[in-house]
Amino acid sequence: MVDPLSFKASITLTAQRILTMLTSTADTVKLAAAVSECPIGIGLDNVLDTGAACPVAGPGSIAPLFFNDTIASGRLVASDASGRGVLHADITAGSYIVGILVGPTVAATGTIADVLVMPFFKSIP
Repeated sequence: MVDPLSFKASITLTAQRILTMLTSTADTVKLAAAVSECPIGIGLDNVLDTGAACPVAGPGSIAPLFFNDTIASGRLVASDASGRGVLHADITAGSYIVGILVGPTVAATGTIADVLVMPFFKSIP
């Protein structure tokens, strides 16, 4: 098990969501709002206070993620506009991926499943 990273929360954050860095403030995270934002990991706890510590499962970790779509086990996972997991779809401009679904297939929206966190950018030729 990889030890969680710790950052400050930019706003109230819900656990089991994909997080990215806030570009205007050092060491601060926010919900990923698009596949064009580079994810750093998955939030592990609810954080109610701005500036409070937010534990993040970073690269090499397996973490639970809330899904907003169905997805088969072994597929690449991206973020929707609220930091929830969705199936990665290839787009011409390229996009970021948070990792791969290692848990069972997600058959219903609202399911929580394990993701191997391995953020990367996927370019489409």
